[in-house]
Amino acid sequence: MRILVLLFFSVFVLTGCENFYAKYYDESIKNKQIECLKVEEKNPLLKARIVRVFKEENIPIRDNCPYTVEVVSKFLSQCNNPQAKSIGADFDGFLRFDLKEKGRLVYRCQMDWKGEFTDSRIRNMVKKMKKDLNFTTD
Repeated sequence: MRILVLLFFSVFVLTGCENFYAKYYDESIKNKQIECLKVEEKNPLLKARIVRVFKEENIPIRDNCPYTVEVVSKFLSQCNNPQAKSIGADFDGFLRFDLKEKGRLVYRCQMDWKGEFTDSRIRNMVKKMKKDLNFTTD
């Protein structure tokens, strides 16, 4: 039993913590088929990583798509507030996907994490969206 607890704790520490939050702003989005996405993110490196993960999950990315994922991210290393840095935080950053249909917010998914930010965290967000919504994949 002691080994099992130690193994579980090791996996938890090594993979870091993730908390997901999702909210539907328009319940009808649950019944719509989403055929593509457009990704909006100011950071070109983060955008490339997100687009790659969506494509790997067989979700087409198109510039003329009526569904847009607006990415909002914050990494604790970007925080300049000395008080926040001295106290610390319960998380190291967050990543939020705001899904908009023709400019109107219909769904939001957010992940707070502790530990290193990796592509697997992006993949977990995309899988959460795939679970919550109906994507028509290639």
